[in-house]
Amino acid sequence: MNYIGITQRLIQHTAYNEIRECLAQDWGRFFACELKDFLPLPLSYEIDFSHYSPLLSGVILSGGNDLGVFCDDRLSQIRDNYEYTIIKHCIKHNIPLLGVCRGAQILAHFFDSTLKACGGHTQAHLVYSATSTFYVNSFHHYCITHLGADLIELVAAKRCDYSDRSLDSHQYSIEGFRHKSKAFFGIMWHIEREKGLENTEILDSYLEYVKKFKENKQ
Repeated sequence: MNYIGITQRLIQHTAYNEIRECLAQDWGRFFACELKDFLPLPLSYEIDFSHYSPLLSGVILSGGNDLGVFCDDRLSQIRDNYEYTIIKHCIKHNIPLLGVCRGAQILAHFFDSTLKACGGHTQAHLVYSATSTFYVNSFHHYCITHLGADLIELVAAKRCDYSDRSLDSHQYSIEGFRHKSKAFFGIMWHIEREKGLENTEILDSYLEYVKKFKENKQ
């Protein structure tokens, strides 16, 4: 069987006084409909990623939890550290990597990009690529405003109402990007949710690398 590893949201369940690793059912439906050749392998933060790696053809860094760099939340920081480990491992072993929403943020932050708190990104909005204009869903409170030197912009929203009013209101936020030399991609919308597949160019590119990686492992 072919697996794509996927990180999970961390939550504190107060009724049971325990920490839980959670994955939205949307991801199960997404794999069943869009990634029929692969099964999702939820990654536990209690298991070293190197134990998962031999089983995987790719990795998805999913949404949920703000980045620990923007808050004092212990669970966010646990997740940050684990996902940094994943990114480093994928760099070393050339494993294809896709960041979705928070996953795109952590990937962008790892490669020295700039993120800012912003408004107006909790509803569907228009974005632009080199080949098309389309609507995406949106569920985030932080925008990528500048990419690090190793990343290439693929999709942008032309306007962003930044909470930092010192910024030029005409600046736009970066909604999709890729790495210059690695099979790493980031998208700020949720492909697993409604209106997440209006444009699949980035997803298709990622999956091409996943399939090549799988073939080379055999």
